[in-house]
Amino acid sequence: MGTWGAGNFENDGALDYLCDLVQRLEKEIKDCFTEENRADLDEDGEAVLIPSVAILSVLCEKFNVAPPKETVIKEWRETYLRIYDEQIDNLRPQEDYKQERRQVIEETFAKLERIALSFYR
Repeated sequence: MGTWGAGNFENDGALDYLCDLVQRLEKEIKDCFTEENRADLDEDGEAVLIPSVAILSVLCEKFNVAPPKETVIKEWRETYLRIYDEQIDNLRPQEDYKQERRQVIEETFAKLERIALSFYR
């Protein structure tokens, strides 16, 4: 195992672990979209998928780990926002929550997209 510094992620093993975490998060997001109804708002959409996107953003930004490609993130965003728009009224939220939550979701995906754009340039 190579070590090049005293930091928590300045060795091969820790970086491998970090990359594994990122891959698991990406797989979790993909699985939410591919497993029937799993990305629904009252299933894992709000409980797993969006939090996974947020955690992925933090890890990729802080530790300079490869994020998904921008095209993948855009597809995730478009798909999830379509699900959100189709289902949110069925949950009977207050109007201000509905709009605020959608904005937070858009910003969550936008952050990961910015990280991907910066990483792959």
